Amino acid sequence: MLIVVLSDILTVLTKKYGDRVMNVFLVTQNKSHEVEFSHEFIWSPKRNKKGGMTAGFETMKDVRRGDIILNTYDQAIKGVSVAKEDVYSSDRPDLPEFDTEDSWNIDGWRVDVSIVPVDFSLREDRKYFSENKGQTFDKRGMLQQRYLSKLTPELIAYFDARIPEFSAQLKADSNVPQGEWDKVRTASFALHEKQDSFSTADLNWDVPVEELMSPDLKAIIGLIGERAAVQYLREKYPDATVIGRSKNLDPQNGSDSLGYDIEMTLENGERYLIDVKSTTGTSDMFFLSANEHHVAEVTKDVANESYYILRVSGLNKDTLTGNVQFVTLDDDVELHVNSYRALIKKH
Repeated sequence: MLIVVLSDILTVLTKKYGDRVMNVFLVTQNKSHEVEFSHEFIWSPKRNKKGGMTAGFETMKDVRRGDIILNTYDQAIKGVSVAKEDVYSSDRPDLPEFDTEDSWNIDGWRVDVSIVPVDFSLREDRKYFSENKGQTFDKRGMLQQRYLSKLTPELIAYFDARIPEFSAQLKADSNVPQGEWDKVRTASFALHEKQDSFSTADLNWDVPVEELMSPDLKAIIGLIGERAAVQYLREKYPDATVIGRSKNLDPQNGSDSLGYDIEMTLENGERYLIDVKSTTGTSDMFFLSANEHHVAEVTKDVANESYYILRVSGLNKDTLTGNVQFVTLDDDVELHVNSYRALIKKH
C-alpha cells in the first residue's frame, strides 16, 4: 500500500507543473510565526550573524511559485501555504514586531505565500518521524533546529493521508494565483537616491542575487526597474531628452543588444548611455555582460558621451519604492571574472 501511495505522490510532484518538479517544504516559525502568518510570507537571512551559511537558509533558494510549504510552530503544523512567487532577495521586513532582538542579518530571502490554517500535532508519531526523518526531523522524531527543509516523498505521503487541506492542495489544479510582483509590473515606483557613499570595500562577492530567480520573475524585476529609472531621470532632469532603447521600454523598435537601456541627452548636447541594473535586494553586487563592458570602454573615446550604470536596488512591491545610484565602471566598482566562454579547439 505504501508503495502505491509513494508512486502516486511522485507522479503528482513530477507531473503537476510539467517543466519542473514541485517541491514540498516545512518551515519552523517559532519566533516569527505571528508576523509571518498575518502578513503571509516566510523570510530568512542569507547568512547567519557570523557570516556563515546555514542549511535552512540555503534551502530558501529552492522555493518556486506553486510549491507547497507546511508552516509549523510549537511542534505542530499550523498552516498549509502555497508560494505565490519565486523566492527573491529582500531586506529584513521593517515591521516593529519582527526580529525584535536583532538576531538576523538584514540581507535575506523572502517568499510570499497564501496560507490555509490547520492544526496538526507532530507530537503523536515520534517513532515514524525518527525513522523517516529526512532533513526535517532528528533521531528522536523532533523537528530539527532548521528554518526550512525539503520533505521526502515518504513524509509527503504521510501528511497527505492525514491533513485534508494539504491533500487538497497537493492534488489541486496546477494553476496558482497571479504572482505578487506580476501584479505591480505596471505600477509607478518612486526611486530615492542612495545617500551613503559607494565603497568597494563593502562588496560581498559571496551573496547570491537575482540570478537565482526564474527567468519570468527576473524579467518582471528588470521591467519595473527600467520603467522606474526613466521616470526618475525625467523628474531629475526635466530639460533633458530621455529615450528608452531596450525592448522593455520600446517593445516595437527597442533592442537588448545595445549594451545600455536608456539614452539621455542634455540641453548642452552631452549624451549619456545608461544601463539599468535592478534587484529587490540591496547587495552592492550586480552582473555586467561582456557587451555592456565593451560599450562602456568604447564610449570613453567618444566626445560628449558617457556611460553609466543606474543601480536600482531594494525594489519593494509593498511600498512601490526603491533606491537609485549612479555608478561608473572606472571609479565605483571592482570587476571580477564570473565565467568564461570555452570552445573546443579543432586540430
